[in-house]
This record gives sequence, structure tokens and C-alpha cells, in this order.
Amino acid sequence: MSAGVQSFDQPKRVNATLPAGVKIVLLLSGRLQIAVGEGAGREICGPAALVIRSPNGAPRDQVFAADVPVRYVIVQMQEGLVSAEMAQAMAASFEATRASADQDAFLMSCSAGHALQALSAQIMNCPIRGAERELYLGGKAMQLAALAISSCLSQASAPQALQLSSRDFDRIRQARELLIEAMQQPPSLEGLALQVGLNVRKLSDGFRRVYGATVFGFLQEYRLEQAYKLIASGEMSVSEAAYHVGYGAAHFATIFRKRFGISPSSLR
Repeated sequence: MSAGVQSFDQPKRVNATLPAGVKIVLLLSGRLQIAVGEGAGREICGPAALVIRSPNGAPRDQVFAADVPVRYVIVQMQEGLVSAEMAQAMAASFEATRASADQDAFLMSCSAGHALQALSAQIMNCPIRGAERELYLGGKAMQLAALAISSCLSQASAPQALQLSSRDFDRIRQARELLIEAMQQPPSLEGLALQVGLNVRKLSDGFRRVYGATVFGFLQEYRLEQAYKLIASGEMSVSEAAYHVGYGAAHFATIFRKRFGISPSSLR
């Protein structure tokens, strides 16, 4: 298991071969594009959970966005080293994805709810020192893996009646651009759906599928990313950056600290 914060001055591409096993990534903040094995690439915005299974090892290509801190917790499990009972439980879970043991790697992702974020905070701020620390972190790592897999499977097994055409994908991307353009005073979900010609359900579910976040979860992350860049570069003061991205100063400081783990004033 590992956890930390990284930031890049320019988009950072990482190509690697995945070890055989299951990798759980909790992306607390930041944004990346990732492709695993032969699967299509997707854009992930934190807070999000990623579950990657690579039975035989496979290529991974990912690009991290620039100038935004990437806060993460990673749990890597080699299926051959876990107990027989745990391996059986994981196999049963992944059966729902129709991913057999001889398939190439696959990726699941979902937005990370409060329970996952709370677990990550417990890991990153472990209160125990000494030999017992490893016991504590090992237990939390198993909790995190179980909850991340369950969350992703729950989202994947939601009613699948929704079908997205290439035109729908274009409209969802258009919705993203409209949100960014109007981030100071964004439209309502209903108004945004009307602007791009989709119903609310298709826009909401499609946005999760394309960007791994809710419509306004994505917007909040984008706003905070932009504010971080403006403050860290010295281009704007904290209050100016808050106003620029559409927040009041008091509320902005609270959600900024929650997302990045530091106060916005500490960047000055």
C-alpha cells in the first residue's frame, strides 16, 4: 500500500506493465486519462475509485493533468498471495464483470463516496506507531479494497437500459464545455440537459460513464483545480481566485482544505 501527493509542472505520461493481481486506486484529487490493456481510455476526476485487474500483466498508459496535486491511496494485491477464502471472494465479485481469469486486464471506476474518502483519511493520518501500525494499515487496506470493488460493481450493475450513441457522447462532452464556460454561475442540471438536448437521466448517467464523476462533482473538482493553479502561481489572491471560480471566500477555504489537505493561504 502507498499514499501521497504529487504535482506536475506539465502533463505527465506514465507507461508501465501492470503486475498480475488487483490494484485499487483512490484518487482523492486530481485528474488523469488512463487506458489499461486493450480497453478504451477514459478520463477520471477525483474523488474517484479505480479497480484494475491484470491476471497476466498488461500495459497501462496514463496521463496526469498539470499543476494540480494528485492525492492518492493505492492498494496492490497479488491474488496468488492472499488466502484461499479471500481469493474465492474476489473471484466471485469479478464474475459479475464477466472478466474471466484468462482475460486481458480491465478497469472499473466510480465516484468515491464519503465512506471511501473517510477510509483514505484514516490511512493517510494513521494514529498508531510501532509494530501495530502495520496491522492497522493492513486492515484498512482490505477495507478500502472491499469497499472500492463493491462501489464499482454496484455502479456497473445498475440498470443498463441506458444506451449512449456517438451523438450522446458528443452532447455529454458539450455539457462539460458549457459547465467550464459558466463555472461562476453554472446552469441547473435541468437547464444544462436542455441546452445539450439530453434528458436529465441520460446526462447524469452518461457523465458518470464518461468522466467518472457526477456533473457537479466534476465541476467542483475543476473549479478547485483552477483555483489551485491561480493561487500557487501568484496570479490571484485567495479571495480573487475563489470569486473567479464561483465561490465565496469562507466556503471556498473549507472545501479547498477538504480536497487538497492544505489551506489555500498556505500556497501564497
